[in-house]
Amino acid sequence: MWFVFEAEYEIEDRRANWNRPIRETMVWHGPFATEKEADEVALARMWSRIDVYNHKARTVDLTARD
Repeated sequence: MWFVFEAEYEIEDRRANWNRPIRETMVWHGPFATEKEADEVALARMWSRIDVYNHKARTVDLTARD
């Protein structure tokens, strides 16, 4: 099961800190059946906010395994 995590990140020393998402901007999209489908959504979300430097959308696999 695939999801897309989207957020804007803290700016520190004029650079984005990709380890510190801003809580108010965090959004989960999904679930998606395939990684390809999630990748397409992540790419679309990235292009929709291309003007925001500290914005990122990434795919996450949350499939339960034994």
